[in-house]
Amino acid sequence: MTTITFYQSAICPRCKAAGLWLNGLLTEFPDVRIEKVELLTNLGRARQDGVSGIPALVTGDRRLSGFFLTKKRIREFLESLDETD
Repeated sequence: MTTITFYQSAICPRCKAAGLWLNGLLTEFPDVRIEKVELLTNLGRARQDGVSGIPALVTGDRRLSGFFLTKKRIREFLESLDETD
């Protein structure tokens, strides 16, 4: 089981879209668990994980973030996790 930390904010519309896409993709990746973390109340943790913007996905030393995270980029990130096992 792979746990991905999803850094987001309740006031971020891009985060909401990324979260919906991520949740929709989980059926294709049953070995992935998502831990949602509110950035505004966890800034120290986000810094430790190397997060500089949201939305962001982090697992181990792998990160995906960007102003416009698309469903395609999220899928590619999830697929790349299988390649590293």
